[in-house]
Amino acid sequence: MLKEVKKLFPILKWGKSYNKKFLRLDVIAGITVGAITIPEAIAYSSLAGLPPQAGLYAAFAALLVYFIFGTSNQLSIGPTSALSILVGSTIGTMTIVNPSNFWAIASFVGLLVGIFSIVAWILHMEFISRVISRSVLTGFSAGAAVYIMATQLSKLMGIDGATGGFFSRIAFIGTHLYEINIITLAIGILSVFYLLLSEKYLSKLPNALIIVAVPILLFTFIDLSWLGVSLVGNIPAGLPMFEIPKIPSIDLGLIVYLAGFCFILSYVEGMGTTKILGLKRDDDSADSNKELLALGLSNISSSIAQGFPVGGSFSRSAINEESGSQSPFSSLVSALIVIIVILFFTEFFSHLPETILAAIIIVAVTKIFNLKELKRYYIISKKEFVYAIVTAGGVLFLGILQGVVVGVVISVLGILYNIYNPHIVELGRVKGTRLYKDIRFHEPVETISNVLILRIDGAQVFLNSENIDNEILKRIKERKEISVLVLDMGNTDYLDMAGAENLELLHGILAKEGIELRLAHLNSPVRQLLWKMGLNKKLNMYKGIYPTIDDIVNNWEKKYYDEEEK
Repeated sequence: MLKEVKKLFPILKWGKSYNKKFLRLDVIAGITVGAITIPEAIAYSSLAGLPPQAGLYAAFAALLVYFIFGTSNQLSIGPTSALSILVGSTIGTMTIVNPSNFWAIASFVGLLVGIFSIVAWILHMEFISRVISRSVLTGFSAGAAVYIMATQLSKLMGIDGATGGFFSRIAFIGTHLYEINIITLAIGILSVFYLLLSEKYLSKLPNALIIVAVPILLFTFIDLSWLGVSLVGNIPAGLPMFEIPKIPSIDLGLIVYLAGFCFILSYVEGMGTTKILGLKRDDDSADSNKELLALGLSNISSSIAQGFPVGGSFSRSAINEESGSQSPFSSLVSALIVIIVILFFTEFFSHLPETILAAIIIVAVTKIFNLKELKRYYIISKKEFVYAIVTAGGVLFLGILQGVVVGVVISVLGILYNIYNPHIVELGRVKGTRLYKDIRFHEPVETISNVLILRIDGAQVFLNSENIDNEILKRIKERKEISVLVLDMGNTDYLDMAGAENLELLHGILAKEGIELRLAHLNSPVRQLLWKMGLNKKLNMYKGIYPTIDDIVNNWEKKYYDEEEK
C-alpha cells in the first residue's frame, strides 16, 4: 500500500533522498523563475482575454501542485502563450453577454483539461504526446507566434480597438496609424530591444522583471498620466476564492472541443520540453505517464483558483534548468514568490504600461518561431515542410484552434497517402554475394533470368492492396518473360484479410499468365493469417520451404521444389 502511495506522490520519493546541497540551487532557480513568471502571467492573461490576476492565480496554483506531483526536475508549469491565445481566441468567438462569464468559461476549460489528463493517466495514454507530429507542432508554433505578435502590435503602438483575426487586426492597425501614441511606441520598442539584448548579454538576470520594475517605479511616484500611456490598471490583492467552476450554459460542444486540444497541446509542449532539458542534463527522472497526472491536477487546481489552462513553459523551464534547478522544489519557491506578490505587491503592478506587456509577449513568442527547423524540413523533407506551412497558414487564415485541426488532419491524410501508395522496390543479387538489394542504389547487381523480385515496404491492407496489385502487374509487364515473381514480405509488418485476399487474387491472375508467385521473409503474424485463411498451399507455403529470397532463387535455378505438405 505504501509503495502505491509513493507512486502517486513523487515528492515522497525524491524528498526522502533530497540532498541538502541542492537547496541553494533550487532556491535560486525558484526565485529567478518566480520573478519571470509574474510579468509573463500578467501578460498571458491579456492574451487569454482575462484580467491580470487570472494569470497570477493560475501560476501559483499550478506550481504548488506540480511541486507535489511533478516528476521533472526542470519543468516549470503555468500559463503559456500558445494555450492563452488558444483559449482567448476561441472563447472570444462565443456570444457572451456578461464579461465575467468569459472568465468562468476559461476556468471551466482548465477543469476539463485536468479531467482529460487524469483519464489519460488512468488509461496509460502517454502516447498522446505523439498525436501531433513535430512538423505540425512547428507549423502551429510559427503561425501562433505571428498571430500573437499581431494581437500585441496595437498595444505596442497605443492603438485601441483592434479585434478579430490576424488579417483584420493588421488591416485595422494599417488604417489607424494616425492614432499611434509616440511615447507608448517608444517605451514598447525600447523594451523589446532591452529584452532581446539582455537575453544575449545578461541572461542570468530576471530581465522581464527588470523591464517591468523601472516603469512601475516611474509611473508610481511621478504623475505621468498626461503622456496618455495605457496602464494595466487595478489588480486586486489577496488570494482568490477557491471554487469549482460551473458548467457553462452556452456552446458546451465547442468548450469540450477547445479543452481537448488544450490538453493535447499542453501535454505535447510539456513532454517536449521535459525531454529536451532532460537530454541536456542526462536526466531521465521524468515519467511520461505520471506527468499526465501532474498536468491534470495542476490544471484542476488552476481552475479552482479561478485560473485557466496551464502547461509546461519552454522558456521558463530553460531558465529553471540554467539557474541550476535540481528538483521540483524550485516550483514551490516560484509559487511562494507569486503568492507574496499577490498578497502584498499587486498595487505596484497596476502601474505597469500595457505596451511593456506587449513587448514581453512579442519577445517570448519569437522563441517559438523556429525558422531553423522550417529550413531543415525544406531541405530534408518537402512533405514535412508542407505540413508545417499549411498548419501555419491555417492558424493565420482560419484561427488558432482551426489551425491545429488543419495540421492534424493534413498529417493524418499524409499518413493515409503513404499507406495508399506503399513503396515497392525491385531487388537484385549483389555480385559475389547472396544478398539482394535495391537495384537503384547498389551496383553492381544482377537480375536473375525469368525471376522478378519485389519488396513491399509497409502494411498491406484494404486501403492499398489493389494499388499494390496494379503496381506489381505493371512491373511484370515492363520486364516481360517472367516465370517467377518473388515478393519479399520482410518489411510487411501487417496484413489484413483484404490484403491476404488480394494476394490470392494476384496468384490467380499470375497463374493464368504462367507465372508462379512465391513469398519470402514472412513474419509470424502474416504467416498465421494466411494459414488460417487456408491460403498456405495455394501460395506455396510449406513448413521450412522458401524462407528467404536466396532459397527461392536457388530452387528455381535448380528446378527443384520440395512440396512437403504441412
